[in-house]
Amino acid sequence: MAQETESGATLLAKKEYKRAVPLLKTEHEKYPSNPRIRLQYADALAGAGDYPEAVRQYEATAKYYDDNGLTVQAIAVRKKAEKVSLQLAPPTPTPTPPPATAGKSEPLFHRPVPNSPLFEVLSDEERAALVREMELEQHDEGAVIISEGDPGTSMYVIVGGEVKVYTRATGAGGGTVYLAKLGEGDFFGEVSMLTGKPRTATITASRPTELLRLDKEKLDNALARYPGIRRVLDDFYKKRAKHTVEAMIESLRKKG
Repeated sequence: MAQETESGATLLAKKEYKRAVPLLKTEHEKYPSNPRIRLQYADALAGAGDYPEAVRQYEATAKYYDDNGLTVQAIAVRKKAEKVSLQLAPPTPTPTPPPATAGKSEPLFHRPVPNSPLFEVLSDEERAALVREMELEQHDEGAVIISEGDPGTSMYVIVGGEVKVYTRATGAGGGTVYLAKLGEGDFFGEVSMLTGKPRTATITASRPTELLRLDKEKLDNALARYPGIRRVLDDFYKKRAKHTVEAMIESLRKKG
């Protein structure tokens, strides 16, 4: 009986990929337009070692997100596809012509990003340059993503899931104060990365969360080619200064 109650998603969560594949394939065939099921199917295929089919399913999922204006999600799925593609063949010294790769991904960068206003203020070329430098990472519920007081070397965009923001309480009592929760499309960490100041808050995953991370050194790579990005980011930071995590903390301290 226990086996009958196990779904493909449950087996995927347990990393029993080979058992999950046929169940998720059946679900995908039953609900072909459901991107979440297709993505789970792709994850199971990748885990089971069927890399070509996994890449095909990832690309189809990314196209669905792209066509529906969910560009942050499309970026994340294509990052998965790129990672799995590396398993298809051993590294070769023969360089792949850049135009083919750029052409394949180009539609992604020409669509609006309604869930992440950070990208909206960049040109197509600048946005593409930043996206190429981003890394996809996943955090389990309860995981600490950044810690207050640490150096700020990365910024993050939330693809899916949710994070909670805490800061140290001022005064003799000590402890921490809950500030806010951030969800899909929100971003954080850019102030410390741009200013070089330590993190002003601790941010944890309140449920399984997927993020796009941009490291300072990777940002510098993009700035070397597109120096105008720095001005755009600085202007954007100033415009949203009242809504950053740092602004919330400053307001809290003034009240205290």
